[in-house]
Amino acid sequence: MTPVIVWYRRDLRTYDHLPLYHAMQTDRPILPVFIFDPAILESKRASPARLEFMLNGLSALRDDLRQMGGDLYLAHGNPVDVLADLVDKTGATDLFYGIDYTPYARKRDEAIAQSLNIVMHPLHDRLLVPPHAIATADGKPYTVYTPFKNKWRTLQKPTCVDIHPTHFYDISHLPQAKFPIIRQHGVQIPPATSEYGRDLLSQFMGRGVYDYADGRNRLGNPSDNPQTQTSFLSPYIRFGLVSIRDIYWSAREAYETTSSNHKRDSVSTFVDEIIWHEFYTHILWHFPHVKTRNFNPKFDDMTWQYDHHHFTAWCEGRTGYPIVDAAMRQLLKTGWMHNRARMIVASFLTKDLLIDWRLGEAFFMQHLLDGDTAANNGGWQWSAGTGTDAQPFFRIFNPYTQSEKFDPSGDFIRYWIPELADVPDQYIHAPHTMPNPPHGYPAPIVDHDTARKIALEAHTHLKKEDKK
Repeated sequence: MTPVIVWYRRDLRTYDHLPLYHAMQTDRPILPVFIFDPAILESKRASPARLEFMLNGLSALRDDLRQMGGDLYLAHGNPVDVLADLVDKTGATDLFYGIDYTPYARKRDEAIAQSLNIVMHPLHDRLLVPPHAIATADGKPYTVYTPFKNKWRTLQKPTCVDIHPTHFYDISHLPQAKFPIIRQHGVQIPPATSEYGRDLLSQFMGRGVYDYADGRNRLGNPSDNPQTQTSFLSPYIRFGLVSIRDIYWSAREAYETTSSNHKRDSVSTFVDEIIWHEFYTHILWHFPHVKTRNFNPKFDDMTWQYDHHHFTAWCEGRTGYPIVDAAMRQLLKTGWMHNRARMIVASFLTKDLLIDWRLGEAFFMQHLLDGDTAANNGGWQWSAGTGTDAQPFFRIFNPYTQSEKFDPSGDFIRYWIPELADVPDQYIHAPHTMPNPPHGYPAPIVDHDTARKIALEAHTHLKKEDKK
C-alpha cells in the first residue's frame, strides 16, 4: 500500500500533532520525513546552538517514532527535489504538514504545490487562531495588539488530539541522510526532548504561572528559583517539542484551579504572551515585508548611525552598562535571554547607540535557541519604535533605572559579570562612579543623557521630514 507523508518541520513531537493525527485517519502507512534544507542550514541567520538543539530534538523524535513502530526518514537538499524523489520512489499521494508562516516557507510550499503531483494537507499546528480566522469589522488584519487580543480571547480554541498506534511505512530500502555537523558554539544546550519540555510546562503550571505577573520581570540569579521568573518554554515552542494547544489548555486549567484573583490575573498575563506571539505571527503573514523593512514607513528616512566599536561592544557585553552587558553575556553563554532584558538591550542599541534595529535582530537570530522570525522581528521593531503598535521612539529606556528596578540587588549582574562580583550594592548599577572602579570592566561607551538627546533630535528631524 502506498504511504502518506508527514513532513516534520517545526513540530518535533509525536503527541498532539495535527499532521500525524490527520494522516492516521487515512488508514494508510505513514512516512514521517524531515528535510535538511541548505537554504536554512547555511543561512547567515542560522544559530549553531539553535541547530544543535534542533538536531537533538530530531534524534529524540526519531526515538519516539521507533517506539511507536515507525522511523524518521532523513533527507538533505531542496525540499521540492527531495519530495519529488520520495514521491517517485514510494508512490505517496498525500502530504500532511504544519504551516510555517515565514516568507521563505510560504514560497517553498507554493513551489511544492505547483511542482508535485500530490495532495497537500496544510494544517495550522503552531497557532491557536490562524491568520484567516480573525479580522477587524471591515475585514482587515489587526495592526494594534489590544483589539487583536480582545477579539482573540472571544474565539474558540482547538483542543488537543490523541495519537494512537498506527501503521508506518518501511523505510529500510530508502537511503538515509546523516545529521549535519554543526560548528562549535560554546553554548550549554538544554535537553531537547518533548518529555523534558512537557515536564517544564507541568512544573511551571504548578507554581510559576501563579507568580508570572510579578516574576516575569525579575532579573535575579538564574539559579535561584528560575521557575518563578519565566517558563523557559520558548525553545520548546520554537521547535514544536511542546504543543501550543497543550500550553494553552494547561493555562486554562491552572486558571480554573484557583479562586485567587491575583493568581488568575497572573495566568492571564501568561496567556497574553501567547497572544503577543500569535499577533506578531499574523503581522508577518499579512505584511511579509516587515522581515527586512520597517512596518512604519516613516522610519525609512531615519538616519541610523553605525559605529563598529559600539556595535562590537554591545555584541560582546562590554558597553559599560552592567544590565546590558549581563543580558548580552547571558545570550552568548546560554542562547537565551530574559524578555525584560531583551527589551533593555534592544532599546540601548537602537536609541542610545542609534544603530539600525536590523543589525540587532540579525544578531539575536544568530544566537537565540528560540529564534523565531515573527517574534524576534516583532520584538525588535516594537523596541525600536518602527513596528506595528510599537512603543513610541521617544520612550527611551534608562538602563540605570531599568537595572535598579528589575535587578535591585544586582544578583543578575554579578552572576553574568564576574568582574563586578565584589562591587557593593550602591555601585553595582553604575560601577564607573566608584572611587576606584573595578579593574577589567569598561567605562560606559556613551553617556546615556547625551545619547538620549541625540536620539530625540534624530526623531524630531524625522518628524519634520515626514510633514514636508
